[in-house]
Amino acid sequence: MGAIDPFISELVLDEPSLRWFGFSIVEAHDGIAIVTLAVGTSHVNGNGTTHGGVVFALADQAFAMAANTVLRFAATADAQIAYLASTRVGDLLVATARTAYHDDRRAVIDVEVMSRDRTVALYRGTARALRQTQ
Repeated sequence: MGAIDPFISELVLDEPSLRWFGFSIVEAHDGIAIVTLAVGTSHVNGNGTTHGGVVFALADQAFAMAANTVLRFAATADAQIAYLASTRVGDLLVATARTAYHDDRRAVIDVEVMSRDRTVALYRGTARALRQTQ
């Protein structure tokens, strides 16, 4: 397991969607993040391939983890994905997010989702910092 920014650990401590999807955060620090998913029977659609929404959610989770290491309390402003290959039950999906740009208010993050040494999807998103009120 790689380094996980303490802010990220606190942020996801009680995040229900992580458990619901079955995501594992492997690494999240300094504008990068790695999140994995072992594809199970609940992740596939009628033709036996991993549902695109699951792949998007995995990429978005990695995006969010990377964004929140450079912008505290970031939210998605926009996101797009290109699906390049399919996966099936038993495959391990690895989403690696890298910050391409950030300033004090926004960040652009690129995510590559891989499985079995091939690119499954490419995702790019823009995050914006949220104002915090106590």
